[in-house]
Amino acid sequence: MDIQWHVVTDLDSARKDAAEARIRKLGQGQKDLIHVVVHVEGSNHHQHGAAEAKIRCQAKGRELIAHERDEEPELALSRAVDAFEREVRSMRAKRRDHRGARGAQRSASEVVRDGEEE
Repeated sequence: MDIQWHVVTDLDSARKDAAEARIRKLGQGQKDLIHVVVHVEGSNHHQHGAAEAKIRCQAKGRELIAHERDEEPELALSRAVDAFEREVRSMRAKRRDHRGARGAQRSASEVVRDGEEE
C-alpha cells in the first residue's frame, strides 16, 4: 500500500506518524487497499472548523473517502482516520457478507442434492 501526504499547514509530526501507523495497520495482511492520499490543510470556513483533513483511498473495486473538519489540523486528521477505519471495515464486512451468502446458498443446494440421492 502506497501512502502520499499533502500537508498545507503546520502539523505535529508525531500525530502524522501515528495517523500513518493506523492506516498501515488497516492494510496489514490485506491486499484491498492500494493507494492512499492524505490531504491536510487550514481553511477559512470558521463555521465548520479552521482545518480539514481528507483521506482518499483506491481500494479494489471502489474508492473510499473520509473527510473531517475541526479547529486544529491534528484533530481533523484524527477524526478523518477514525472515519476511514469505519469505511474500510464496512467495505470488508459487505464483502464478507456477500461471500457468506453465496456459501450459504451452496450449502442449501448440497442438502437438497443429498436428499434427492437417497
